Amino acid sequence: PPMATRARPRDSGASEGDVYFLADAHLGAESESAEFAKERDLVALLTALRGRAAFLYLVGDVFDFWFEYRRATTIQSPSVLGALSKLSSAGTVIRFLGGNHDYWAGGTFESLTGAAVFRDPLIETHHGLRLFTAHGDGLPSGDLGYRVLRAIIRSRPAIAAFRIVPPGIGAAVGRWASGLSEITDERIRNAIPAMRAFLLGKLEDGFDAAIVGHVHRQLIWRTDRGTAVIVGDWMRSRSVVRLAADGFTTLRWSNGALEETSPEVPKEEPVAAD
Repeated sequence: PPMATRARPRDSGASEGDVYFLADAHLGAESESAEFAKERDLVALLTALRGRAAFLYLVGDVFDFWFEYRRATTIQSPSVLGALSKLSSAGTVIRFLGGNHDYWAGGTFESLTGAAVFRDPLIETHHGLRLFTAHGDGLPSGDLGYRVLRAIIRSRPAIAAFRIVPPGIGAAVGRWASGLSEITDERIRNAIPAMRAFLLGKLEDGFDAAIVGHVHRQLIWRTDRGTAVIVGDWMRSRSVVRLAADGFTTLRWSNGALEETSPEVPKEEPVAAD
């Protein structure tokens, strides 16, 4: 399959720069006006991060559908791809983790953006913290049906079979499949407890922080063992998370700048004080 799991060599001291996390833009999923606004704001953010971000983690579902054929790939959101390339050229290390909608990104995406593409969760150390980072789909316990489907569609035979389908038809199938997983407030609420349990389990496993996307709600839990983070979505909330020397900060892009947020946390799941 068209995948790249290589990590770029880390520059000396680069790991101590600011690290940003962004997920779930679902570029290509909405109306023309919504897509224009999403792309405009994302290009503005990526431009603002030049010289500020040592690392940028794109934590899955940046695209609502991305599949690379051997000889053709439907290029989406060229302005965003160009902004990523300029950010990479300016020195930011970009790591792209495939989500359930864009798991099939590979060499074409890398060549267009300068990013490194990963298909498995990443374990890295920044600011002395050992981080577990993943998109998050299929990781919490439960939903056996989705786990089975996930294993099938990510298998080499399935990817090879999909390549036989003409790109136009493949894109149509991708859009149809995307519509089956409509993002609703009820689905978000139902997903939070299992994802929280998964993240806290990772802290119990010895990670200092566990970070995922997928849930489309920006949440953070600070415990004695570490920090659990759901990045939130760019699609509706323009959510961003930053890790600096003083820890994690939840942010959103608003009026041309990043501003701090106070993420909503369900009453039954309080955030411990810093």
